[in-house]
Amino acid sequence: MTTIRDVAKLAGVSPSTASRAMHDSNLISEKTKKKVRKAMEELNFSPNYAAQSLANRFSKTIGVILPIREESVGNNPFFIQILQGISTICNAHDYIVSLATGQKEEELIQNIDNLINRGNVKNFIFLYSKENDAILEYVKKQKDVFYVIVGKPYDNIESTSYVDNDNIQASSDATNYLINKGHQNICYVYTNLDEMVQDDRYVGYRLAVKEKRFNSYKLNFSSDNREENKEKLLTFIKSNPQVNGIVACDDITGLTVQQILIESGIDLEKYEIVTFNNSIYTQIAKPMITAVEIFPRFLGSEAAVLAINNGQKTLDVGTKHIIVPHKIIKH
Repeated sequence: MTTIRDVAKLAGVSPSTASRAMHDSNLISEKTKKKVRKAMEELNFSPNYAAQSLANRFSKTIGVILPIREESVGNNPFFIQILQGISTICNAHDYIVSLATGQKEEELIQNIDNLINRGNVKNFIFLYSKENDAILEYVKKQKDVFYVIVGKPYDNIESTSYVDNDNIQASSDATNYLINKGHQNICYVYTNLDEMVQDDRYVGYRLAVKEKRFNSYKLNFSSDNREENKEKLLTFIKSNPQVNGIVACDDITGLTVQQILIESGIDLEKYEIVTFNNSIYTQIAKPMITAVEIFPRFLGSEAAVLAINNGQKTLDVGTKHIIVPHKIIKH
């Protein structure tokens, strides 16, 4: 088995110099670093970061915390794209990504506890922001643990590192898109207003319709019961025949609305839907659905940069909060 001593011998340096070169130390010249990298390639040597973590009590691992949801987050392209963005940055900096998931709060907290106490993970990215979140409160209480939130924090905004879109403005823009096309009765369809992103999008919708002095409507979908959603939507349409525009909280919800309308034999020309994320779901829909592109890969990559800087304590106050732009995409 190849060791760091073998690399050092081939490169013509001491083991300590080889180690510093592998960690890109400023004490080592670029010429020496290149010699060490070449020796590593020739010997097919990869540093054992896990062993280094145990020795240094520092782990080059980012723990990514996914939300507790009734449906599988693996079916949601938004989370997959965010993870792709996180992984790209982590790979470039030799960090490992470890997921923390759970069907219940207790299970998720146990998984996070294992990462902290068994894996020395001190750096986390939350892929959600939620009111009265027991998971976040648990992480806050842990010693020397850093975290970044994808989404707007509910409290301590100024002291919390986060990456987000301006979801209030994005939803206002989406609603005004429908208003400018002649729609005056527009409904906001959501699944959980306890999630900051959905609540902000509702606020943006309300601001847009209030400015025009239009009526506001909202419809609460279940996140995992399609038959229940079908009954809710058809009942709502029957009670509110004047509604002809839909702002959906995300692409899965928007596609569900469209599919229910088609299944029920309702003329799609009467209804226009705008949703968020611009994932493959909005593009394979027939007809395709107008979507607000929120650039989830960029959200993920920026969150990873903040997390790595957080852990290394190199973060400037001015870079703690990053707002990613949005764009309406008409398919």
